[in-house]
Amino acid sequence: MNYQRAVLFSGGGTRFGLYLGMYAALDELGLKPDLLIASCGGSLAAAIIQSFATGGERKSYLQSEEFYRFFCGHQLTEQRHLGKLGWYVLKKQWDKRSAPYLEDVFDRYLVHMEPDLSPLLPTLNRPFSEDIPSIIIGSKMLFDRSAVGVKRSGRKLYQKVLMGNATALSKVDRDSVQIQGENYGQSAVAPTIAINPEITLLEAVRISMSDMFYIEPIQRNGEYYAGGAIDLVPVELAQSLAAEVVCERKQLYKLQEEGLVRAVLGFSGNQRLRDIDQQYQGIRWIDTADAAEQLKGNYCKKGIDWRRFEITLSLPASLDEFATAMEAQWNYGYRKTLELRIV
Repeated sequence: MNYQRAVLFSGGGTRFGLYLGMYAALDELGLKPDLLIASCGGSLAAAIIQSFATGGERKSYLQSEEFYRFFCGHQLTEQRHLGKLGWYVLKKQWDKRSAPYLEDVFDRYLVHMEPDLSPLLPTLNRPFSEDIPSIIIGSKMLFDRSAVGVKRSGRKLYQKVLMGNATALSKVDRDSVQIQGENYGQSAVAPTIAINPEITLLEAVRISMSDMFYIEPIQRNGEYYAGGAIDLVPVELAQSLAAEVVCERKQLYKLQEEGLVRAVLGFSGNQRLRDIDQQYQGIRWIDTADAAEQLKGNYCKKGIDWRRFEITLSLPASLDEFATAMEAQWNYGYRKTLELRIV
C-alpha cells in the first residue's frame, strides 16, 4: 500500500470543527493519518489541517475573525422564497425517477459564495501540503446552460474529479476506484474519473463545497465544476491507497436530500451508504449519526420564516458565539473519535 492510514472527511453542512477534533483525537490515539481524503465541507477542514503545523494553531484559526467573517459573509439569493426553491424541492423529493431531466443547477441555488476564496481566506491560500497529502473530491459538469430542461435519456452529466497533492494523485489507479453496482450504473455519473493536479487548494475547496441548489458551481478555464456530493464517502479510493481507513458513520440522507441527489445525480445516497456497509470490511468507523442532535445550534442551519414565506439561515451573532459553536463541534469530533480506543 502507498499509505498506512487514510481518513475520510465527508462533509455535510458546516461541520468544519468536527473534523479538526477528529484529527486531533486520531493523533492522540497514535492513529494519525498520512493521507486525507475530503469531500464537500470536509475539504475546508482538510485545508485548515494542511495550513498549520499544530492542533492548537488549527483550533485557533477555526475560531478566528477571518474564518468567522467567511462563515457569516454569504448572502441568500432570491431562491430563498418558498414559492421558488422550496416548492421545487418539495416536488423533487417525491419523484423516484433517476435524473430524468438536466436540472438547472447553474442559476437555481440558495446561497451565493464567491468563486474565488483567496481574498476571503488568505491564510489558507497556499499550495497543497507535501507533509500532509490530501485528495479532494469534486465533479465536472458535462453539459452547459443550453441543455437545461431537456430529457437526459441515459446521458452521463457529471464526472468525478480528484484534485490535490500531485504525489498522492499520481498513485491513484482509476480502474480500482470506480464505484460498482446497479445504484450507479443507471445514474447520471460517468464511469470514468478525471484527475487534475493543476487545481489549487482553495479552488479545490470551492469546487468541492458547491452543492446542488445550495451553493452554485464555478467556472474554470471554460468548464463548470460542481461539488463533492458525487461521492461523499469515497471508500474505494481510500482502500486502494491505504492499508487502513478511518471514516465517519453518517446519518442517513433526509427525504429532501435524497430527492435532490436522485434528481441531479441519478442515484440513491442512502443506497450508497447501505452498499458501503455491506461491501466494505475493515473500516474503522467514527459514529457521528447523532451530530445534528448533539450539535443543535452549533452550526449553520436552515429554517423557515412563515411570515415572510422564505427560507432562513441561522448564523452566529458575534465572534464569541461563533467561537463557542466551533468549540462544541471540535469537542464532539474529538470525543467521538476517542471511542476508537475501546473498539
